[in-house]
Amino acid sequence: MASLLALTSSLFYALGMVVARIGLRDMDTFSGGLISMGFSLIGALVLFLFYLPIHEIAAQAIVCFVVAGISGPCIGRLLLYFGINRLGSSIAASLYATQPLFSAIAAVALLGERITPGIGAGTLIIVVGLAIISSEESGGGAEKKWSRRDLIFPIMAGAAYGLSHVFRKIGLNINDEPVLGTVIQAIAAFSFPILFVFLRKKKADGAAWKSTRGWMIFGLAGILSVMGQICLFYALSLGEVVIVSPLSATSQFFVLIMAAVFLRKSEIITWKIVLGSILIAGAAILLGLMP
Repeated sequence: MASLLALTSSLFYALGMVVARIGLRDMDTFSGGLISMGFSLIGALVLFLFYLPIHEIAAQAIVCFVVAGISGPCIGRLLLYFGINRLGSSIAASLYATQPLFSAIAAVALLGERITPGIGAGTLIIVVGLAIISSEESGGGAEKKWSRRDLIFPIMAGAAYGLSHVFRKIGLNINDEPVLGTVIQAIAAFSFPILFVFLRKKKADGAAWKSTRGWMIFGLAGILSVMGQICLFYALSLGEVVIVSPLSATSQFFVLIMAAVFLRKSEIITWKIVLGSILIAGAAILLGLMP
């Protein structure tokens, strides 16, 4: 069941990435990300209304869910949207799939797990996959070419989400409340950028908020994201991080298929992108299966 939930989560995340790619044509990254986080929070609260009364929750679990929310659905989502805007959804999703590597590193650092041959082999394959994608001379886009410096955005998004997986698991080990964890995470994710908006001196561009189409598209992206989060929380509740994280990273394959069908005019899917994606996904699975 954990594996099925992790795969379902990856499908929701993939749909959210493709929808965000479309929305970024009408709205800037920060505004779109904030709207997406807001709708994720609304979706989480609606789910919570239909949830049974919770048990007593420990402060340590709340802290873990808050850290997970700021790391993944907040910072990770903004970095991923930057990557999608600069690189396109297909390349961004492929590089974002490095998250199991960062989950493994975080597990070693925070949970005292040891570095295994699987982590070493997975790391090497991921590096090869990244090198192949970065060597794509066409830039991977029909609308505009990208710079190799832009590759850092989805990679760092993968790091942020990979770290959040570990904190979600730690929180669930303390209090096994996936729905409540999703709500706390969504509140933290939405509150962090809102605080940034109030603290920064420069006023936001009002024109960015006037796009009705942008609100609808990023609202849908937010709902898809929270559905992916709740599936991922239940998957982590039932299974181990090293198994769930690689399976949730398979969203790149769903993105490649959907990009080839729905984004033909804006993205070019080349053999280098496909090969690099296969290597990164294979490494992600290797990280989960090898001892």
